[in-house]
Amino acid sequence: MICDLSTVLNNDGAELEISGIMPLEKDACGADICFANGVSVNGRIVCRGDVLELGAHVEGAFEVGCARCLKPLKREISFDFEETLVQEGEEVTDKDSVIVFAGMELDLTEIVVSNILLNLSYKYLCSEDCKGLCPKCGADLNEGDCGCEQGEIDPRWEKLKNFK
Repeated sequence: MICDLSTVLNNDGAELEISGIMPLEKDACGADICFANGVSVNGRIVCRGDVLELGAHVEGAFEVGCARCLKPLKREISFDFEETLVQEGEEVTDKDSVIVFAGMELDLTEIVVSNILLNLSYKYLCSEDCKGLCPKCGADLNEGDCGCEQGEIDPRWEKLKNFK
């Protein structure tokens, strides 16, 4: 999503409304997360002297695999974020707290993706009591016992069994 900033740059108090669906490439947020229909982005950019303040709301549905059994799950995300934007060439005291951009256009994709990553959970489960997959045969343990022996100890750790 490209924003033309020419109407708000150097125009204190000017606002630019942002609204639309931002398509995301398949691996934009990680290999196992897919926003098939993109995300909805609504917000505004406001000029405050030498900086622009971006405030937006993002929401969308995504597909991800259960962290234990790999079953496909559908989840939704909805959050607000704020960023401070500074045009290249302006004096900045703390570069970690602002986003520097060049020219009169701003591509919001990287900013939105970064904020999505900050708002995603590190793992998703189909249920809290998901048993996952058998480490030996790969059977889904939620569907029943696979019959594999679970009590085997890695031979490298066998001597620790006798440690007292």
